[in-house]
Amino acid sequence: MSKNEFTISLNVENIGPHFDSNKINFSHEVESNKAIFYAVNGTGKSFISRTFRLTELPDTTPNDLLTLEKNNGSLSFGIKNNESVKQLSIHLERGKVANINNDLGLIFHTFNSDYVEDNIKPNNYSPNGNIEGYILGKTQIDLSAEKAQEAKLVTELELLNKAIEKSINQAKNDLRSAGVVSNTNEMSLISRIELEKHKTFEDVLTYEQTLEQLEKLRTIPENIADISIPKFDIDTSYLSEIIDEFNTAYSKSAWDEEFVKYYKENREFIENGLDIISPNNTACPFCQRPFDEQALRLIKLYSDYRTDKEAQTIAKLDSYIKKLRSIIKAIENGNNQIGNAQAQLTKLKGYFPSLVDYNLDSVDIGGEHLKYFTDICELLNAKIDNLVLTFDNGKDKVKLLEKYLYTVQTIYKNNASIIEAINRTKNDTNQERLNLRRKLCKAKYLECGIALKDKFTQASILQSKLNELRNSIREKEEQVKVSKRDKVYSTLTSFLNLFFDGKYTIDKESFQIRFLGNTVGPNASRILSDGEKSIVAYCYYLSTTHLLVEREFDYDKLFFIIDDPISSMDFHYVYMVAQSLRDIKNTFGITSHERIWVFTHNMEFLSIITRNHILEKAFVITPGKIDKIDSRLLMPYESHLTDIVRIARREALPTHTTANSIRHVIETVCQFEYPELGIENYISSDEILSKNAYIYSICQDLSHGKLRNQPPYSADILISACDTIVEFMNSKYKGQIDAIK
Repeated sequence: MSKNEFTISLNVENIGPHFDSNKINFSHEVESNKAIFYAVNGTGKSFISRTFRLTELPDTTPNDLLTLEKNNGSLSFGIKNNESVKQLSIHLERGKVANINNDLGLIFHTFNSDYVEDNIKPNNYSPNGNIEGYILGKTQIDLSAEKAQEAKLVTELELLNKAIEKSINQAKNDLRSAGVVSNTNEMSLISRIELEKHKTFEDVLTYEQTLEQLEKLRTIPENIADISIPKFDIDTSYLSEIIDEFNTAYSKSAWDEEFVKYYKENREFIENGLDIISPNNTACPFCQRPFDEQALRLIKLYSDYRTDKEAQTIAKLDSYIKKLRSIIKAIENGNNQIGNAQAQLTKLKGYFPSLVDYNLDSVDIGGEHLKYFTDICELLNAKIDNLVLTFDNGKDKVKLLEKYLYTVQTIYKNNASIIEAINRTKNDTNQERLNLRRKLCKAKYLECGIALKDKFTQASILQSKLNELRNSIREKEEQVKVSKRDKVYSTLTSFLNLFFDGKYTIDKESFQIRFLGNTVGPNASRILSDGEKSIVAYCYYLSTTHLLVEREFDYDKLFFIIDDPISSMDFHYVYMVAQSLRDIKNTFGITSHERIWVFTHNMEFLSIITRNHILEKAFVITPGKIDKIDSRLLMPYESHLTDIVRIARREALPTHTTANSIRHVIETVCQFEYPELGIENYISSDEILSKNAYIYSICQDLSHGKLRNQPPYSADILISACDTIVEFMNSKYKGQIDAIK
């Protein structure tokens, strides 16, 4: 192998007809990847091009490429030189997306009937102008230092981001271990987006403290009794009666003052005694001393006074005093109950952190508040001593007491509401756990935010530097950027002009086909002939090459796979296709060797390609193999035409093969133009050929083997026939005659 040669290989198995003994294992030493492959219909060349096209359609499930009853297939294309072996591998599995591995670094661009069906036929053969993007040129600015710095920043940022993500994932794992479920709303706080917001929460302890509270909740004893609600239910309706008494002046009593005084001082003892004895008692129920006349008289006096209005009033006033004292006692007892409840609450706080702010209020019964009672009692005692007295300030004192008692009742109501809430919390530990886990998320958020604060700052600085550097690189790279749409338009315009010489053009704004200057729009598919449609599709394929590249040096990576580009084309267009292949390198500014593989079933097209050295190698595909072919043996047409031209130029004399050459050339052209017409009709219908009276007979008589009784045609007749053939070819396919020159 010379230093310029390398080995190409193509292996195809279980794709189309390439299976079992007919699978392809091909390799060949070449100096360039410019080759044409000839194959008769049915040998599977289109299956090869369709498989290559998968590199442009990576998400395709190509079941129709696999051999029937085969579930797996593959195509591999390799390039081996002295230094390395690189390969494109395409693996197919029925029902799955193709697995493509391309370590060649090449960009494959395929033209075949599928390309036409997918890209231009749906638009009625009008090219699609919805093209965006730019191609970056080869800037003269040395960006190696910037690229190295970019790579360094990217590495640093990736490492830092991984460390941040690791910390966040660890925080999530800690919370999950503590029983926090992933769909808890507060769990969403543990994300980079939220952590970088640096939120604050005032009602949250540290993570460890909150976790400790959650652990305490798990140890709560069972069947803890509810906290009893202290009661304060007293009758205060008599306070208005006290006000009436303070405002009422009773008249002087007729009773002896000394007796009344004694009775008042000992009223409780006397009245208790009167309640015990009855009219039938003849002796004291305590000491059993018989009642004498004096004793009976005294008892009667006590009884009579007791039923007197004055005594009843005094008794009523005294009852008010007792009721007021009972209120004081009730408040004192209530405070004891409140104290017990507070003690239970304090114990529960150790298990239920949500109760930490709950406290019960006690009632202040000392000082000024106690004086409300004592002041009224003093006035009542003064009234008992002298029923005539009235008190102007009595009402105010009673109103102060009423206001105080309303406050007391309010305190008891508030305490009752608090205790009910406490008991609900105590009896619903699930809700308490949920609340604690929410706080646990917040605590972990604060903890994680503090731990990552410096990393977030560092990452932000690195990202800013990277963005700034990339913007700088982009600005420098885009100094010579070119619109892909403009490139596609200019290339498409150039190729259409090559083929149609101004007959068909393209509108730059709408990308619509123009016929003789007029936009045809959706009518293109009806105006264009089948051959012209093939040309437009082929030109569009070549121009869309620009869509595959991002930077100018990507053009050197292109590999063109072209299957049957001359379908339905008139013969003279075939030369234009050959010319377009020759111009690919210049068209796309390829600085290295261009890479082109062409597949065809047309032997004359193969002849044109090979004899004009447009592609370096020619191969033939047959079932199970690919072989190199000698175009001189396979393609006699060019030799026959060369002989005719030399005779017409008087560079050689006619020979016994001249008639065969004339017939071969005419039949070849006839087959391209009118396959069903036949050579006789073709000659008679052509203006130039029909002028020569000997052309047809030469083709019939001198190109068939048989015995002749008449002398052969003269040299002048054969030379004249050759002149006619050259004139005919110049009128139709001048390029062939020029190529022989």
